[in-house]
Amino acid sequence: MSGSLKLITLIEKHADPIAHSWAKDVRKNARTASYHDMPEEKLVPLAIRFYDNFRKMFYTDKPAETSREFFARYAEEQYTAKIPLHEAIYALILMRRHIWLYAEFQVIFITAVEQKYAVDSLVRTILMFDYAITFMSRRYQELIRGELNDRLALLNMIRLESPLGTRLTPYRTAIMTALLLGSFLLTYYYHAVMGSNVIFTHLFYIPVVLAGIWWKRKGVVMAAVLGIFLILSHLFFLGGTPLTDDIVRAVMFLVIGTVVAFLSEGITTAEEIYRLKAM
Repeated sequence: MSGSLKLITLIEKHADPIAHSWAKDVRKNARTASYHDMPEEKLVPLAIRFYDNFRKMFYTDKPAETSREFFARYAEEQYTAKIPLHEAIYALILMRRHIWLYAEFQVIFITAVEQKYAVDSLVRTILMFDYAITFMSRRYQELIRGELNDRLALLNMIRLESPLGTRLTPYRTAIMTALLLGSFLLTYYYHAVMGSNVIFTHLFYIPVVLAGIWWKRKGVVMAAVLGIFLILSHLFFLGGTPLTDDIVRAVMFLVIGTVVAFLSEGITTAEEIYRLKAM
């Protein structure tokens, strides 16, 4: 293992220049554009921390378990810094590349035996970085799912869905039934009791919008029911007054209900695609 030990010793003794070399590379490499505006003093400690932990991850009998925590933390830092996953992975690949570039520059593997150890070290290093990419990708997915759930929390509240996507159908039905009864009673009161056609129908948009959000295209039926009831009530109780205004309102119920339904379907589709990408 003398060849491997040479590599580890080189990394530990020269972590600072290797890290600076990596930082300069990552700040100008076309494949790591998100790092270009990062100050070098912020990038260098990131690489030094990796190189300082290299021995521990290199010599362990369980490289996966040993490196999991480190690379999960690395993924969290890159995600918080808004670094795309593919750029974070390539930056990690550059860390590995600069180890070997520096080792080659120092000419530490001279004899045939040392060159054999160099190959063994390279294989071991590649294995470690394979684990790194796996753990980083997994952690990025977890962070994306968490952020998605946070952003959709308010929408899920309006849609009466649990964080796991379970629809609370009984609550929806109860709320919509209460809103419909309220709308019918309000219409009866103003048309039959008050004999008035004042604009009280703005309140009807609440069940219209909720129905579109909850049941999407099927929710348009609710808008149609309210519109038909409004027109029939007008004909029955206010037969001597113009029907034009209530017809316009009924049409607007359908328009708003349809628009909300299609928007709700679009949001649901986008959410599903987003979740699939995060899996």
